Amino acid sequence: MRIRNLVAACKQRDDLCVVSRQVPREAIPGLIQEEEQGRNRAVLFESVEGYNVPVTANLYGTLERYGLGLGTDAAGIWSKIDAAIARPAKVVQTSKAPCFEVIHDDPDITKILPLVQYSVLDAAPYITSGVVFMKNPDTGRRNISFIRLMVKGPQKLGFNPKSLHNKGYYSDIALAGKRMEVAITLGPPSEMLAAGAAYIPDGVDELEVATALAEPEQRNELAVVKCATVDIEIPAGSEVVIEGVVSTDLEPEGPFGDWTGCYARPQNKPTLRIQRASHRRDPIYQTILPGTSKEQILLTIVRFYPELEEIRKRYPGIRDYTVPDYSLGRLVIAAVSRGAPVDKIMGDFLKIQCINRVMVVNDDVDIHNPADVLWAFSNRVLEKEKVLAYGCEDEWWNNVKLGIDTTVDIRDIRHTRPRIIKMPA
Repeated sequence: MRIRNLVAACKQRDDLCVVSRQVPREAIPGLIQEEEQGRNRAVLFESVEGYNVPVTANLYGTLERYGLGLGTDAAGIWSKIDAAIARPAKVVQTSKAPCFEVIHDDPDITKILPLVQYSVLDAAPYITSGVVFMKNPDTGRRNISFIRLMVKGPQKLGFNPKSLHNKGYYSDIALAGKRMEVAITLGPPSEMLAAGAAYIPDGVDELEVATALAEPEQRNELAVVKCATVDIEIPAGSEVVIEGVVSTDLEPEGPFGDWTGCYARPQNKPTLRIQRASHRRDPIYQTILPGTSKEQILLTIVRFYPELEEIRKRYPGIRDYTVPDYSLGRLVIAAVSRGAPVDKIMGDFLKIQCINRVMVVNDDVDIHNPADVLWAFSNRVLEKEKVLAYGCEDEWWNNVKLGIDTTVDIRDIRHTRPRIIKMPA
């Protein structure tokens, strides 16, 4: 679904907070957070001081809206993504491109878009919703991903290929002395955004997965068009497109209020030189509140969901699991039945790149109730061997990983939870 259609659908469902008064860019982060912590609707800023471009945010801040964008409900998201990965669909080509209605051959993106600085100590405004399209010039392999982009000037961005996947592209192309072309889409169709957020196995074309996420009769909405200055195809229905080339010249990037709940420290990262920008005649600028926002965490968890589900299927003793919002996507709590191989379950969950804490509890514990989980942690970790530490060699996740086993033999009266007698008065 194209995002302007998603915005309209949210409005029809009374799930859109419309800010009609003119607001300065500096007010946008706080107003998004205020709505998220309240009714948690999508947000549309109709008038931003100094710009003719409205801003939308928190579009994917609930599973219901995420599912709406993919043409399903919250419960159907995962099966739809799994089916699209298993059965990719042919990408539709087009020559009609709403995203090229207005072209800037010598762009100044600071004047085109109401770019926002989100946190007090951020080094600069950031583009947080950039869905980046890349292609290996040797293999033709295409990639879609989220990459945070620091605004360094009218035609220059800091480019942080943070994930292992994106580092691989940067290493194979730019560091190998080849021209690394990219196209950044802002406000692409929901299916393209979902493909960029999801973990898709090597060898599977991510644009074909995105196409398969749409029903056959709706796939023209995801049709792609070739960019003008880079050899990359992008969804023609995107709101804004930025074409550029990545340089191996490193410059400081950060600090930035990251999804871990802390600032990412400044590091030398590649830069991107913008060659062209284009957009619809009436573009909507989509942004994502970074840091610990519900939308940011949901999009993070979505990426690792297939791995989580694979582990659930591997071990029938897992009765249920959750990755709670308050853990910022880094903690798995799993309830297991008696006899489940707890050490193996913890070890497999901790192999997932994002996860650095796993707690396994008996199935008499309500994993969706933090007080109940903390009760198990406080009362059932009875030996030091119940806490397992795993080293982490990935520099992105440079910290210790912990597995905490709170399981006990609940048949033993000492571990049986008392139930209060309840009788009619």
